[in-house]
Amino acid sequence: MKKIATAIFVLVLIVALAAPALAMREKMYVKKDCNAYQEPDKHSRVTMQLHVGHDLTVTDYVEGFYQCRYGWVQGKYLSYTCPHKWGSWHTVKKPTCTQKGKKERTCKYCGEVETESIKKTGHNWGSWKVTKEATCTVQGTRKRTCKNCGEVETERFYADHKWGNWNVTREPTCTAKGQKERTCKVCGKVETRAIDMLPHDYEWQITVEATDHSAGSRARVCKVCGHTEKAQSYDPEGTLRRGNKGDDVRRMQQLLVEQGYLNAGGADGVFGGGTERALMQYQKDRNLNPDGIGWPQTLKDLEHDFGPWETVKAMTREEAGERVRVCRGCGFEQRETVEPGDVIEFGDRGENVRAIQQMLKQAGYDAGGFDGIYGRKLDTAFTNFDAAHSMEFQKGKIRPVDVDALVNSWLESTGTTLTESGIDSEVNLVLTVTPSTDEASDSDVTTYSWSLYNMGAEDCMFNALLLTFGDNPDFNRDDLVMVVDGEKLKANSANSVSGSFHVAKAWGEGNLNFAAVAVSDETGTKWQSNVVTFEAVDEGAPRTIAPQSYDIDVNNLPDGIYPVAFNRGDVMKGASGTYMNAVHIFTEDWYDIVDIDMLKVGDSIVADGETLVVKSIERGEDVLINGGLDEGGVTLTNPEDTNGYRFWGYDDMSAYTEQGVTTLQVDPSATYTDSSDIESDPVKADYDGIVDAMLAAKYDDFDQYNTTVRIENGRVVEIVRTYTP
Repeated sequence: MKKIATAIFVLVLIVALAAPALAMREKMYVKKDCNAYQEPDKHSRVTMQLHVGHDLTVTDYVEGFYQCRYGWVQGKYLSYTCPHKWGSWHTVKKPTCTQKGKKERTCKYCGEVETESIKKTGHNWGSWKVTKEATCTVQGTRKRTCKNCGEVETERFYADHKWGNWNVTREPTCTAKGQKERTCKVCGKVETRAIDMLPHDYEWQITVEATDHSAGSRARVCKVCGHTEKAQSYDPEGTLRRGNKGDDVRRMQQLLVEQGYLNAGGADGVFGGGTERALMQYQKDRNLNPDGIGWPQTLKDLEHDFGPWETVKAMTREEAGERVRVCRGCGFEQRETVEPGDVIEFGDRGENVRAIQQMLKQAGYDAGGFDGIYGRKLDTAFTNFDAAHSMEFQKGKIRPVDVDALVNSWLESTGTTLTESGIDSEVNLVLTVTPSTDEASDSDVTTYSWSLYNMGAEDCMFNALLLTFGDNPDFNRDDLVMVVDGEKLKANSANSVSGSFHVAKAWGEGNLNFAAVAVSDETGTKWQSNVVTFEAVDEGAPRTIAPQSYDIDVNNLPDGIYPVAFNRGDVMKGASGTYMNAVHIFTEDWYDIVDIDMLKVGDSIVADGETLVVKSIERGEDVLINGGLDEGGVTLTNPEDTNGYRFWGYDDMSAYTEQGVTTLQVDPSATYTDSSDIESDPVKADYDGIVDAMLAAKYDDFDQYNTTVRIENGRVVEIVRTYTP
């Protein structure tokens, strides 16, 4: 009995002592082996990781015992905050259309409960049901019912207006909005809306023309209202400037390398400072404006190693002349028309400038080389000449009065010493001139080959070949052209000077006369050769036949069918309807039947933009000029019921002349037919489908060879595109 009582006491004592630890062990236990920790005492504490579903860190200490696999551990340890592990949400109150619901969830560790509200579902309305019909002026009623709660909602309403079509009451322009209106068919209510302004119909207008050696100026100007965008400069086509890159720059650099102005490594295709300096030096050496810009004039000069200019046809005060120069490397001939300008300005070039340089040299004034370029030396020489003759010179300009004074001075000085050579003369100049007999040439000039010999006993310096028109030539008074200067002619025909000269076949000014002038080396006497004369043959002045011209205002086209060209993206729908921007208007080239019937060999005809000299004509069903189209000539046809001829090109294509560019409004009645794709059926569209049909077309070329528009009352009523090979 005593043993039983003792056992009970011990058991009670053990339970009492272990009670705190047992209470904690319901929630906590040691995660790791106890031998990882020390026995705590009053001066130390044990830090352990405790586990309640995961690791916890000690933060607050309480007395207690903790059991591990190796026994009990005593120390001051925490009371912890639960890292909740929530269960799933479950609804405790369902939401309705007008009231919120409620849901909750419970922590699996500590049993804490969390709640949240559930938003109202809102009404789930059914369809409206009309309970009283409405019009656009009388209210009706209608109701609908919530499918969830059965609540009913009612409202009053008006019916929509039954609108008619929009009618334009004021057309828009590029400066003002337009206006359109429509009317309700039931109540007569009128609704108006603004129509957006049209875009400006700009075209480039040149304010200052570009030349082959200078930039021009242009501005975009609206053809309708005249609104002008800011002007900008533009270069002539082909100009190269610093900063440009590419093959064109590389080609220019290679030419500068070949002529010693640029190192070989500089031809890299990049127009930089080194290239600019090299080009400036080249321009300076060639008496061009040394601005370092690759103008077409400069690039053309660079391309060939030209010799001096030689006159082809005499330039007079009234008529243009012609000159030629030949590349020393490849023999390429460059020809230029020499216009008889009223005023010669600094930087100009031409045979007139070259003649002035030579005459100044003869008169004792240094005008530089005979390169035909009005540069600084020529300007200085003419300043001195005018001062010596008590004339007022305008720097940078040579006026007709200046040229007249120089020519008269030269003729007077020549006339005092010009001596006719002959068989007994110290200098006996024998000139021969032979015209070309090449009938195949299509040029409108005749080539004259000439040679000059000195049959006398003294050497001389050949000075000039002279040319004049008239029945009684007087080379001291008439017009002249000097083509060569400074070539030696030894005595006794030991050598000769020769060349060629070109003159219009039908000069129409009396006889054509040649002579030559040389200066004796010993005495300085100026000797004139024999005169070679060619009689004028009056075959009637040649004519140039061009297609008939049309006086058409493209902004006010009369009714008719017109060939046109445009980009399909320029056909657009706007507030004012469908319109066509940037439309190029053409007319087909037709020749007057009388002009073609009178056409003769020697005349010229303008065909497809080119001028051809007529060398042969064959008249039959068609008119074949120079063998017709198959032989590089022109074929003209005369369709039935017409009083003219049309140009007939390859693939039965006509030639066209552009009359201008405009904007066209498309009429609501317009149709579009496209037969350009022969592998498919023609595409047809009415007014509403024109834009989409064009954008979806297989081919994008809308040009004068395949597209026409019919104009009625100033609007497009038909657009037709056909197949072209």
